[in-house]
Amino acid sequence: MSDIASLHSAEYGAKPEVVASAPGVVNLMGAHTEATDGFVLFVATGRRVSVAVSRRDDNSMRFYASDLGERKRTSSSALRFKKEDRFANLAKGVISRLQTLGATIRGINVTVTSEIPSGIGLASSQALGVALACSVAQLHEFELEPTEAAQVAHYAEHSFAGLDVGLAGFLATALAQESTAMFVDTHRIDWEHIHISLNGCQIIGVNTHAPSPFSLEETMRRYEDCELCLHLLSDNHHTRSLQDFSVDELYSSIGKVPEHARRYCLHIVGENDRVLSSIDALKRRDHLRFGKLMLESHDSIRDLYEASSPEVDWVVKHAQSIPGVYGARLAGGTTRSCAVVLATSEATDAIGEQLHEYERIFGFHPAVVTFRADEGVRIDYREG
Repeated sequence: MSDIASLHSAEYGAKPEVVASAPGVVNLMGAHTEATDGFVLFVATGRRVSVAVSRRDDNSMRFYASDLGERKRTSSSALRFKKEDRFANLAKGVISRLQTLGATIRGINVTVTSEIPSGIGLASSQALGVALACSVAQLHEFELEPTEAAQVAHYAEHSFAGLDVGLAGFLATALAQESTAMFVDTHRIDWEHIHISLNGCQIIGVNTHAPSPFSLEETMRRYEDCELCLHLLSDNHHTRSLQDFSVDELYSSIGKVPEHARRYCLHIVGENDRVLSSIDALKRRDHLRFGKLMLESHDSIRDLYEASSPEVDWVVKHAQSIPGVYGARLAGGTTRSCAVVLATSEATDAIGEQLHEYERIFGFHPAVVTFRADEGVRIDYREG
């Protein structure tokens, strides 16, 4: 807390009154399932976003992101989305939603620091939104449960900023627990914490630093195709989830739905099954089975959903050749630039050595990120 307190004091000439933090999360299983209300399995990364806040004597609202070197300002009566405000739009959306819910918020100073690499699918913006919601609510003595903080942060990104994001990642960063993975049923908005016993293994991320080959528009088209497939499969009856269909039903739908959409949905139906199988493997402490499911998931993302990248494919393929690597897959999300790997500590070292060859081939400097199943949002400091 001392680093962000010092930054806040230097920026505003006032100590923070509240500091909150929330972890990034990584998608262990359940890639692209949420758009059709499927299953997702997350684990917190151990890397956190911290938010320090203090009150002002006027109605000005000032936001400072130390890692970005960005400063933005507005007022309590001018909480409008502006494209150029970038990270501050999330803060404005959170504050606006809290005001709507009954919190009295006027002038405020906000400082943000982050340990989470952004833009690679580790839920950095979800963690920021949840930490913001909790810190601002605490500052103004407005009661807010972690699930409500997740909903406030989701509103800020989905409705205020207009981004097509699901609720599951926000719930995971708010509700994560140490030494557990978090299963989310996005159809029923229900969740379960699954104990993880790694027994000398590690979950790591490999940031390829390669640009995503897909645009946000392409991602949205995929989601629309899956919704069309769901509509046609249900014979025009209202249903929101591919949970209701089997792989056999998808195979028998040839000619009924567009072929590309059918293939996307084959991935999702199979992925929903893999999430449930992964939970069983974790409960049994069966690392071999879980690793195999990770590889099956990646193959499906690459071949059926057609949403991987050459760089991540290279990392996953070559990681499999290292003794002690149980499995690897695309980390999920829309960036498609990070792989998640389950491996022993010795194998993790070997992966780092292997990445020298990756850099020689692709020209991007990769980075290994070690994950730790951490707790969710918390208040790290409150004055008095």
